[in-house]
Amino acid sequence: MIFGSLVVSFFRRLTVWLSLFSFTLLSSCATTDGIKNVMLPLAVVRKIVMDNIPGGVRKESMNGREITSQYFDAKEMDVPSETARERGRAVVTILGSRRPYTVQVVVTREKRRKGSKKNYDKLGQDAALTKAVRKRIKDALDNRPADINVIDDFRAF
Repeated sequence: MIFGSLVVSFFRRLTVWLSLFSFTLLSSCATTDGIKNVMLPLAVVRKIVMDNIPGGVRKESMNGREITSQYFDAKEMDVPSETARERGRAVVTILGSRRPYTVQVVVTREKRRKGSKKNYDKLGQDAALTKAVRKRIKDALDNRPADINVIDDFRAF
Protein backbone atom coordinates (compact mmCIF):
# COMPACT_ATOMS: atom_id res chain seq x y z
CA MET A 1 0.00 0.00 0.00
CA ILE A 2 2.75 2.45 0.96
CA PHE A 3 4.85 1.26 -1.96
CA GLY A 4 1.98 1.93 -4.37
CA SER A 5 1.52 5.52 -3.18
CA LEU A 6 5.27 6.11 -3.51
CA VAL A 7 5.21 4.87 -7.09
CA VAL A 8 2.24 7.11 -7.93
CA SER A 9 3.96 10.10 -6.30
CA PHE A 10 7.16 9.36 -8.21
CA PHE A 11 5.39 9.20 -11.59
CA ARG A 12 3.49 12.43 -10.89
CA ARG A 13 6.74 14.24 -10.14
CA LEU A 14 8.37 12.65 -13.16
CA THR A 15 5.58 13.86 -15.47
CA VAL A 16 5.83 17.39 -14.04
CA TRP A 17 9.59 17.47 -14.61
CA LEU A 18 9.30 16.03 -18.10
CA SER A 19 6.62 18.54 -19.06
CA LEU A 20 8.74 21.43 -17.73
CA PHE A 21 11.77 20.12 -19.59
CA SER A 22 9.88 19.73 -22.87
CA PHE A 23 8.31 23.20 -22.53
CA THR A 24 11.74 24.74 -21.92
CA LEU A 25 13.23 22.89 -24.86
CA LEU A 26 10.44 23.86 -27.24
CA SER A 27 10.26 27.49 -26.13
CA SER A 28 14.01 27.95 -26.51
CA CYS A 29 13.86 26.70 -30.09
CA ALA A 30 10.95 28.97 -31.06
CA THR A 31 12.79 31.75 -32.83
CA THR A 32 11.56 33.81 -35.71
CA ASP A 33 13.18 33.33 -39.06
CA GLY A 34 15.56 36.12 -39.96
CA ILE A 35 17.61 37.33 -42.88
CA LYS A 36 20.67 35.11 -42.76
CA ASN A 37 24.17 35.37 -44.22
CA VAL A 38 24.35 39.14 -44.54
CA MET A 39 27.94 39.76 -45.63
CA LEU A 40 27.82 43.57 -45.60
CA PRO A 41 29.69 45.64 -42.99
CA LEU A 42 27.80 46.33 -39.78
CA ALA A 43 27.61 50.08 -40.41
CA VAL A 44 26.04 49.48 -43.82
CA VAL A 45 23.51 46.98 -42.43
CA ARG A 46 22.53 49.44 -39.68
CA LYS A 47 22.09 52.28 -42.19
CA ILE A 48 19.94 50.15 -44.49
CA VAL A 49 17.77 49.02 -41.57
CA MET A 50 17.38 52.58 -40.29
CA ASP A 51 16.45 53.85 -43.75
CA ASN A 52 13.87 51.11 -44.34
CA ILE A 53 12.25 50.59 -40.95
CA PRO A 54 8.59 51.63 -41.17
CA GLY A 55 7.59 54.80 -39.36
CA GLY A 56 11.17 55.87 -38.77
CA VAL A 57 13.55 55.09 -35.93
CA ARG A 58 12.30 55.60 -32.37
CA LYS A 59 15.29 54.31 -30.44
CA GLU A 60 18.46 52.37 -30.82
CA SER A 61 20.34 50.22 -28.34
CA MET A 62 23.70 51.34 -26.97
CA ASN A 63 25.61 49.03 -29.30
CA GLY A 64 23.41 49.91 -32.28
CA ARG A 65 22.27 46.35 -32.93
CA GLU A 66 18.65 46.66 -31.80
CA ILE A 67 16.62 49.27 -33.63
CA THR A 68 13.01 50.04 -32.67
CA SER A 69 10.63 51.86 -34.97
CA GLN A 70 8.09 54.55 -34.24
CA TYR A 71 4.50 53.39 -34.17
CA PHE A 72 3.16 53.04 -37.70
CA ASP A 73 -0.26 52.43 -39.22
CA ALA A 74 -0.81 48.68 -39.53
CA LYS A 75 -2.64 49.12 -42.84
CA GLU A 76 -0.02 51.42 -44.42
CA MET A 77 3.50 50.83 -43.17
CA ASP A 78 4.90 54.13 -44.45
CA VAL A 79 2.54 56.28 -42.37
CA PRO A 80 3.85 56.96 -38.86
CA SER A 81 0.96 57.04 -36.45
CA GLU A 82 0.52 57.48 -32.74
CA THR A 83 -3.29 57.58 -32.97
CA ALA A 84 -4.24 54.99 -35.62
CA ARG A 85 -6.93 52.47 -34.76
CA GLU A 86 -4.44 49.64 -35.26
CA ARG A 87 -0.75 50.31 -35.12
CA GLY A 88 2.45 48.34 -35.21
CA ARG A 89 6.00 48.64 -33.95
CA ALA A 90 9.00 46.87 -35.44
CA VAL A 91 12.08 45.75 -33.56
CA VAL A 92 15.04 44.81 -35.76
CA THR A 93 17.99 43.03 -34.17
CA ILE A 94 21.34 42.43 -35.87
CA LEU A 95 22.81 39.19 -34.55
CA GLY A 96 26.35 37.89 -34.80
CA SER A 97 29.69 39.16 -33.57
CA ARG A 98 31.12 39.32 -37.08
CA ARG A 99 30.10 38.62 -40.65
CA PRO A 100 27.92 36.95 -41.75
CA TYR A 101 25.20 38.68 -39.72
CA THR A 102 21.61 37.62 -39.17
CA VAL A 103 18.92 40.31 -39.16
CA GLN A 104 15.90 39.38 -37.05
CA VAL A 105 12.61 41.27 -37.41
CA VAL A 106 9.66 41.18 -35.01
CA VAL A 107 6.54 43.34 -35.42
CA THR A 108 3.97 43.66 -32.64
CA ARG A 109 0.47 44.93 -33.26
CA GLU A 110 -1.75 46.99 -30.98
CA LYS A 111 -5.43 47.96 -31.20
CA ARG A 112 -6.94 51.08 -29.66
CA ARG A 113 -9.50 50.53 -26.92
CA LYS A 114 -13.04 51.64 -27.64
CA GLY A 115 -13.77 55.12 -26.38
CA SER A 116 -10.11 55.93 -25.82
CA LYS A 117 -7.61 57.88 -27.88
CA LYS A 118 -4.40 56.90 -26.08
CA ASN A 119 -4.92 53.45 -24.55
CA TYR A 120 -4.03 50.42 -26.63
CA ASP A 121 -4.26 46.66 -26.11
CA LYS A 122 -1.42 44.49 -27.35
CA LEU A 123 -2.51 41.91 -29.89
CA GLY A 124 0.88 40.19 -30.00
CA GLN A 125 3.21 39.48 -32.88
CA ASP A 126 1.84 39.92 -36.36
CA ALA A 127 3.30 37.39 -38.79
CA ALA A 128 2.08 39.19 -41.92
CA LEU A 129 3.55 42.56 -40.91
CA THR A 130 6.77 40.88 -39.80
CA LYS A 131 7.06 39.19 -43.17
CA ALA A 132 6.40 42.48 -45.01
CA VAL A 133 9.01 44.41 -43.01
CA ARG A 134 11.52 41.56 -43.37
CA LYS A 135 10.97 41.51 -47.15
CA ARG A 136 11.40 45.27 -47.33
CA ILE A 137 14.73 45.15 -45.47
CA LYS A 138 15.92 42.10 -47.40
CA ASP A 139 15.18 43.78 -50.73
CA ALA A 140 17.11 46.86 -49.62
CA LEU A 141 20.06 44.69 -48.52
CA ASP A 142 19.99 42.78 -51.82
CA ASN A 143 19.74 45.93 -53.95
CA ARG A 144 22.75 47.59 -52.41
CA PRO A 145 25.41 48.20 -55.04
CA ALA A 146 28.31 45.81 -54.87
CA ASP A 147 30.91 48.53 -54.35
CA ILE A 148 33.43 46.98 -52.05
CA ASN A 149 35.29 49.68 -50.18
CA VAL A 150 38.56 47.97 -49.42
CA ILE A 151 40.11 50.92 -47.59
CA ASP A 152 37.20 51.55 -45.20
CA ASP A 153 36.43 47.87 -44.59
CA PHE A 154 40.03 46.96 -43.82
CA ARG A 155 40.86 46.46 -40.16
CA ALA A 156 44.49 45.90 -39.24
CA PHE A 157 43.67 44.25 -35.93
